[in-house]
Amino acid sequence: MSSIYNPEADIIAEIERQEMEARKLRKRREQATNENDKRVLGKLLKETEDNIKALRSRLP
Repeated sequence: MSSIYNPEADIIAEIERQEMEARKLRKRREQATNENDKRVLGKLLKETEDNIKALRSRLP
């Protein structure tokens, strides 16, 4: 049985992984009590969301 390489499947899998990470970051930010922690988690969340947007732009 042969399989055909599909680069779009890899991109979709990475988007899904990044979306799960974004959900975790949102939850951690909501539960954070320290303002500095909230700021850092917010920055990480923004970077993750930007990565998701960039990956989606690579899909046809």
